[in-house]
Amino acid sequence: MKQNSEHPKVSGIPLNYLFFGCYFLVIAFVHVFHAFLIEPTISQTTYFFATYALSQCALETLALSLVCGLIHNYVPRLMNGYVVVVFFFFLAHLIDFPLVRLMDMTFWYALHFISQESFDNFIELLLASNVSIFIWIVVGLASVCVLLSGIFFYRMAEKWTSQRPLAVSLPLLGGLLCAGCLFLLSWDHGMKTRACSLYFDRFEKTLPWKSTFFSPYADHLVLKNSLKELEGEEELMRKLDSRLFSLKIQPDIYLFVIESLREDYITPENSPHLKQFKNANISFEKAFSNANATHLSWFSLFHSKFPFYWGKQDTEASRGGSLPLQLLKKMGYKIHVSSSARLAYYQMNRLIFGEGEYLADSIFYPDEEECNEPYLRDQSAINHLIDQMNRGGSGRLFIVFLDATHLDYSWPLEMTVFTPYEEKINYFKAAFGRNKPEEIINRYRNALYFVDSQFGKFMEALNKTPSGKDALVVVTGDHGEEFYEHGHLFHASGLTHPQINPPLYYRFGDNRAIQSKIQCNMTCHMDIFPTLFHYLTGEDLMGDILQGESIFKADRWPYTVISRFNASRTPHEYCIHNGKEKMIAEFSDEGNIFNSRFLKVLSTKNFNDENLEKGIDSIYEEFSEALDRIFPSSH
Repeated sequence: MKQNSEHPKVSGIPLNYLFFGCYFLVIAFVHVFHAFLIEPTISQTTYFFATYALSQCALETLALSLVCGLIHNYVPRLMNGYVVVVFFFFLAHLIDFPLVRLMDMTFWYALHFISQESFDNFIELLLASNVSIFIWIVVGLASVCVLLSGIFFYRMAEKWTSQRPLAVSLPLLGGLLCAGCLFLLSWDHGMKTRACSLYFDRFEKTLPWKSTFFSPYADHLVLKNSLKELEGEEELMRKLDSRLFSLKIQPDIYLFVIESLREDYITPENSPHLKQFKNANISFEKAFSNANATHLSWFSLFHSKFPFYWGKQDTEASRGGSLPLQLLKKMGYKIHVSSSARLAYYQMNRLIFGEGEYLADSIFYPDEEECNEPYLRDQSAINHLIDQMNRGGSGRLFIVFLDATHLDYSWPLEMTVFTPYEEKINYFKAAFGRNKPEEIINRYRNALYFVDSQFGKFMEALNKTPSGKDALVVVTGDHGEEFYEHGHLFHASGLTHPQINPPLYYRFGDNRAIQSKIQCNMTCHMDIFPTLFHYLTGEDLMGDILQGESIFKADRWPYTVISRFNASRTPHEYCIHNGKEKMIAEFSDEGNIFNSRFLKVLSTKNFNDENLEKGIDSIYEEFSEALDRIFPSSH
């Protein structure tokens, strides 16, 4: 039979070497370049992981080429679908780079947690980025178009390669794959000992497959028991001391929770009013949030519970809202909320203020059409607060959420102090940067300067009110913010010091003598409400009710527990901090941490986030007291 073909006939598996060659070159560049961004200076470890990344990219490309050739020969009707899959992998590598670089979150992890979000939570996540829903819809449609364009690129490359055909036999391609794997195994075995362990975990995440063949052994701590279950509200209420409800005085309380606030950025230059407030009142050498993400921090702050109990609150219990707020209501306090932030984020309005927000006597949200920028919403929230407090009275708790310091940072242009600043944050440009992103930092500093001016306006108004002299004022951030000090940007990416060290300042009226009664130098969000109750009653009556501890308590638990962002799921990675060192670990059962019987120790670090080489016995000795409280031998 006569064979009609305009192209030469080739035997074996046909290769679209132009398409897959481009695939290899691009992903290899991305991953090798990423490896060179990890350490401040290029080292032997850099070359080890760069070679490893190059080899994994080559093996992945060979495997995809092999499958492509088989589909082309035997089931060609599946070709377009397979090309879309390959192009999806290609885009995943490109998106993975900025995600890991900025957020320490792989593309596949992000895809997994988004797939588990409810529709409402997903929308709130999009809105929390300060990008309009319309823009997100455009981005979504563009992503689909880009994905489908892979078919066009493949066909164009196929047309070109058909003029210069190349086919490889199946045994040859299989042999290349086996040889590549053997090379990588021998390279791993022979060179692993020369790789420095200081940044090993960060280097691993630059690899296409996120792991080496012989990953370092992770120590495991065997637990005496699983995580302690929460006591029910009715049981806790029975333990309450009646003295809690016989207050002689009810001073006003002002609680400010400011988004993404870093303690070391509270300086006379960046935030003169907050710095003055800090110097004149009570602050701490070491203050920590209980998480590096908003909803977990709010949970620990308002419930005074360890952050890994987020998500464990059953539906019935969450209807009551925050137990500390319930108690303040029973003590005769009125609760007024003024919020620039979106409290519907992960249904925090319900979890804090109860079903229908019944615990709040009033909640003020700025009009988002009139206040279409976060700084305008902050202004509106502060103006409303000042108007309310000027109405007179006492026994009021004012809770204020401010949001201008949330990325991409917001302030009125006429209040610009720090230049040059980036007009609009370019996340891809930021991901490729090796040095501190000074222009992004200046955006943050400008937003902080504006928020500070609003706090200054509040303090000026407070000092003019009759009740201002005796008022309690608490100022904190929900978490910190990182600017590549430890390899990432912003927050929710790691338990590094810049991300977990917000300010925490107290003013107890004009009671200066009280400062001498405070002996602790380390505290956290969980301690805020126990401290307020202690001050109001004159005694520590909440030791068996709340998991936080008053700063006035003499014999305090010398640890803090801080969890890492895990979207809507219960956080399973966290650190235990003793003020000098921290152990970062994760539960063995990620799906249900309350079933976990051991902890996987990811690392131990000093206060400056430098890795420590510690054996499991040394780790247990250092943190056994903390583990005994969290995982008691009998519940």
